[in-house]
Amino acid sequence: MAKRKRPAPRRQFIVVARTGSGPWPHPVEVGVHPAGADSLLSFSLGPHIVNAGGIVPLGNVLDESRTGLNPMFAEEFDAAGLHWLVPLLARLHAGEEVAEEIRAAYQALHGKRPETMF
Repeated sequence: MAKRKRPAPRRQFIVVARTGSGPWPHPVEVGVHPAGADSLLSFSLGPHIVNAGGIVPLGNVLDESRTGLNPMFAEEFDAAGLHWLVPLLARLHAGEEVAEEIRAAYQALHGKRPETMF
């Protein structure tokens, strides 16, 4: 009898950026799945109908010292105005529980709680 594949675990992401079309060539959406050093960031780039994206381990988004942003992600963080998130990501990578701080910081900036996605 064939083994059944287990479905992939549903991961909850805090949507920290969702830009509209504007001065940057394409929209950007960024989400954070807070899980300490195993945290993930989701990126979606481009117009909705033809966007590209993926999930990136948090360690790849941070620089080698794990205290700043990897320059490879600067363009997306600039476009989405996400530099406020970098210190929280560094703390998250270090094992601190900062999910609620991420939500509170987003709310302070945007006047509403961030959406979540799976």
